Amino acid sequence: MTWTASPLSRWRIVRQLPRMAEVRLPSGIAVRVRKRRGLRQAAALARTENPLRLDLGCGSVGRPGYIGVDLSPRADLVWDLRWGLPFPNDRIAEIRSDHFFEHLELPDVVRVLTECRRVLQPGAILDFTVPHIDPYIDVYLAHDLERLTELVYSVPEGQEVLYGTCMDRLAWLLLRDGSHRSMFDRESILHKVRLVGFSSVSTRDYQPDRDLDRRYSSIYVVAVK
Repeated sequence: MTWTASPLSRWRIVRQLPRMAEVRLPSGIAVRVRKRRGLRQAAALARTENPLRLDLGCGSVGRPGYIGVDLSPRADLVWDLRWGLPFPNDRIAEIRSDHFFEHLELPDVVRVLTECRRVLQPGAILDFTVPHIDPYIDVYLAHDLERLTELVYSVPEGQEVLYGTCMDRLAWLLLRDGSHRSMFDRESILHKVRLVGFSSVSTRDYQPDRDLDRRYSSIYVVAVK
């Protein structure tokens, strides 16, 4: 892939804002201007002696101590991650991401993971989370509509009657009106990370001092270059 690319306290509120993949790109000149601006900013960051840590798909507010990369105009680096990562090889000290990769088509997931490995320093880590489908499928197979309704509660307002079966609720979780493009279980996401060449790939438990928001079901992945 060709790569030619302050913290606030209200993190939990920001997590409800639209993710990168839900923001429509402007067309034509506006995209080229945005890309050139992002390339200049990334080049300036890369020239510093500071360790660079990235938070991919951060929404409107970046993780403290990290450069938030997102299409949101309030991100630290406004950039479409499908363009690649606008940094040289072996420049980045760490990459974090929380519930972002599910907003990409599967080929783009692999492309972004490939870029993460390219820009990370040897021995540096990629630490990210994605939704875990297994617990929802367990509830679906138990045909427990009451529990699934509790878990999948963000269906469109006024359309609750349309989501009155277990299948309807599960479908909303998977598709999110088009904002979700991929879904994972543990095996599938670890496969994608290993596919791009990370040397050590594992999962970890939720860590309250490290993870900013605990969700009902997440896979916490740690990959070492």
